[in-house]
Amino acid sequence: MPDDSANRRLKIEAHDASRVEWSIYIPLPRGPSVSEAEVSLRLEFPENVYVPHDGWEQLQILARLSSPDEESPAPEPLTVDGLRRSALGVARRLKLLRESIPRAVLAHSLNPRPIPRSLAKDLARILDEAASALAQGRSTLVAPRAVDPPELSRERALVDEFLSGQLLELLTIAEETCGRMLAPAGLPGQVAEKLREAVAGLLAAELLERERRGEMLPDGDDLEALALFLDRAAQLKKHFQEVLFLEPETKMIDEALRNWVGLSGAATAFIVYFGLQALQTSAAAGLGLWTLMTVGAVAYALKDRAKELTRQWLAGKLSHLYANRVLALREPAKFERSRNVVLRARESMAQARIVCPDPLNPGSGAVQRLVTLEYRQRARVTRLKGSSADAFERLKIVFRYDLAPILTRLDDSAKRVPVPASGGVRFADAPRLYRVPLTLVVETPAGAERREAVIVLNRRGIARIVPESPARPLPAEPELEFDDGAGLLPQT
Repeated sequence: MPDDSANRRLKIEAHDASRVEWSIYIPLPRGPSVSEAEVSLRLEFPENVYVPHDGWEQLQILARLSSPDEESPAPEPLTVDGLRRSALGVARRLKLLRESIPRAVLAHSLNPRPIPRSLAKDLARILDEAASALAQGRSTLVAPRAVDPPELSRERALVDEFLSGQLLELLTIAEETCGRMLAPAGLPGQVAEKLREAVAGLLAAELLERERRGEMLPDGDDLEALALFLDRAAQLKKHFQEVLFLEPETKMIDEALRNWVGLSGAATAFIVYFGLQALQTSAAAGLGLWTLMTVGAVAYALKDRAKELTRQWLAGKLSHLYANRVLALREPAKFERSRNVVLRARESMAQARIVCPDPLNPGSGAVQRLVTLEYRQRARVTRLKGSSADAFERLKIVFRYDLAPILTRLDDSAKRVPVPASGGVRFADAPRLYRVPLTLVVETPAGAERREAVIVLNRRGIARIVPESPARPLPAEPELEFDDGAGLLPQT
């Protein structure tokens, strides 16, 4: 099954109630070549709800390698990290199968003359492939060996529990799909009933297998047990994906160049102070005592002020011309001793107040006041050097921006609105919603993609994210401007 998701270089979604998330994939180069990418994000807030805040405090960046190919053989001799990588390959296969279920149903629903037997065949094939993938993973990764050390035996048990949870998630999606198919406007119920029977059989068999192995089982009558079951699944996911994450290092430009900027400011202050002192000395014979004291006080005051103004001016120019922050992503030391830098990036963020024509009547001269937040990252990606470098093809970067400061100023009161009703008029409570336009552009030497969406907010958080336009390619740029900033990267 082809990995359709591999062709999508960016995605926008709500991570939780207050954080909007966008993610991109960058191919990892082979050999001495370099992959380049540029990410630009723009948010537009109504001025009346905007709360000034430090954007860097609200931005979170995570980077990990893409899950290995499920067809890649497990490394020998098998290590704990190698076992985790192989398990992620099987989990990736199950995820692709899980995502293909609603796509298969949608494809058949768009057919002017849908064939129920064909749909049943496709869905049965997906379920068979999922069960086969889990069985193969158990035979190659879970089955114990006589030479296994204790930590490897424990990891094999975790692999089984992790992959079992992935299958349960797939079967849950399949069951939800059955429910939609059985709706009055759904596809023929015969197909859904057959699929539901197959799903029920696989679920029962897998739950029995989990019970036999002593793994945690969900209990529908105990909410606390259900919460613990979900928490256990989240812990397993983090445990296995930890092997893919790179180690980030960030440093603000003004901090990286603090000594040089301070030295330049001190030099400027010295010139100002020395010039005024020389003027005071040369004119001492013709000036009174109070005049000399005034000149001395001005010289002393301007010295510190000139130092601070020079420091701020230089820091501002560096941030504007180069970047606000530098980011380095390194391979973990346990994979590559020298902690090779996989990605170097320059990041900039700016907030501005703008005036736009009122969209209700642009030609009337009325205006709308907005606050824009723009973030840009320009990155260079180099090849991996660790022993497992050949197992990975792409680098996934996840950005999360927390809108919590904005939520505090939103109105949560509902207003009664008269609406037509049979036989008269009734009143409905209308919630207060706010819309924040979002524009995301990702550029690579192969081309560019642009996505536009609207974040719908209420006082409780992100209500939904509505795509404004489908993905459309932009002209390719042969090369991105990128100065060599190795000297400014963190060295910790």
